Amino acid sequence: MRLTDVQIAILKRIAAEAFGSQARLYLFGSRTDDSLRGGDIDLYVTGLTGTPDELLNAKLHFLVKAKRQLGDQRIDLVFAPAPGQPALPIQQRAAQTGIPL
Repeated sequence: MRLTDVQIAILKRIAAEAFGSQARLYLFGSRTDDSLRGGDIDLYVTGLTGTPDELLNAKLHFLVKAKRQLGDQRIDLVFAPAPGQPALPIQQRAAQTGIPL
């Protein structure tokens, strides 16, 4: 995994602030492969509650704080599907390959 312990702690803290303490983060995509370089930080978020508008506001809050604290990193957030909703292919991939932070 190509995130430092400090980066992981920052992301987890910001996720708890933005989404609540029940939210869980998983890293997926190229940053899970230690043999690669660069790449954006792809995060899968589970345990979310709230309306679509609330989740959008929380996502923006998360991204702004993360960029301020981690520097100019490209960060992509993928939310787990809402209960009763089918999973999109990106959600399925993230759930299958994600590494818990």
